[in-house]
Amino acid sequence: MDCWYPFVQRWAERVRKIAGEDKIVFAEGIPNEFCPRTWTPDKRLANMVFAPHWYDLNALFAKAFSRLSINVQGLSRGLPVWKAFYWGHHSARENYALQLRTIVEEGYKSLGENPVIIGETGVPMDMNEKEAFSTRDFTWQERMMDALLTGLERALVGFTLWKNKTDNVDSHGDYWNGENFSWFSRQDYDESREKSGALLSLDQTNEKLDAGGRILRAVVRPYAAKVAGIPLRQDYEMNDGVWEFKWANPAVELGKEERSTSVGKPPLSHVPIRAWETEIFVPLLLSKGRKLVVDYSSSAKGECEWTYDPSRQTLFVVPQDREPGSVHRIKVEFDPSLEKRFEVHSSVWVDFWRWWAGVLSVVLGLVWVLVV
Repeated sequence: MDCWYPFVQRWAERVRKIAGEDKIVFAEGIPNEFCPRTWTPDKRLANMVFAPHWYDLNALFAKAFSRLSINVQGLSRGLPVWKAFYWGHHSARENYALQLRTIVEEGYKSLGENPVIIGETGVPMDMNEKEAFSTRDFTWQERMMDALLTGLERALVGFTLWKNKTDNVDSHGDYWNGENFSWFSRQDYDESREKSGALLSLDQTNEKLDAGGRILRAVVRPYAAKVAGIPLRQDYEMNDGVWEFKWANPAVELGKEERSTSVGKPPLSHVPIRAWETEIFVPLLLSKGRKLVVDYSSSAKGECEWTYDPSRQTLFVVPQDREPGSVHRIKVEFDPSLEKRFEVHSSVWVDFWRWWAGVLSVVLGLVWVLVV
């Protein structure tokens, strides 16, 4: 890091000579590693955003994903092997959420209340021996993407999803370093264009703009785009479309808060709020042909005004509760609900009941042979 800190300083100086002294800059350390404690204030950049990269290293290097995920982050720091295995999709979500939350919180521990964003993360499309390229069934890619984005949502962190490569094709991937992360496929897009035979309108309500997209049910999700307050929790279930969000009014003025490095219990400090409207992205891909059902509550039992603009794919929410420290909760769902893509069980016994049944049958069979 003795060479890296001065390098980043020189890089930022060059950028700001062109872009201006107030330019926000994004910087990271080693991908997947914790923010170093040696990144002291004298070595940091002004207006800096900590932007670490994070990938599931086991899936990345093996180019495989199924019913078992592994906490490589924990293993590399002495976690017992039996605690690093996560079985089933419910556990994969928990695994990713834990690792991403730890990355974010380690950033706060080193840098204080400094902005953090995951600068790069994604899912390999050529996993499982490229089986999906011949079957066009991207179920496992979709499941891994859902686990990843669920982990990011629960860590309450922004991110750059790697990637949307406009010339991606199955045979050559992203045309760099043997990678194939793009959830847009040029060949699928070209095939769709040939069938439609028309130029695309750039209006965001045009469904044909999704042509070439893969695993969009996992990628395209509701999220809080602008929050009049402090985010506390976010969760989305892609199998039915239910999205839940919780946020708080500031309780103290900025700079007077007690320090907290917890994602789940952030400091409730903020500059004074002048606009109380929260904007939530609700994609037309999910809402078209469905009724939007909104359930709101607050700790002070206030109501809210809300309106949904499909042309802007945005739900606008204005709470009446302005009390310092009040907590708002909103639940958004669709009627009818979305089509289920896969089962999510909270127990490894339920998720793998066929395997356990098979093992039990073999054991009982051996017992029968030995006894009889």
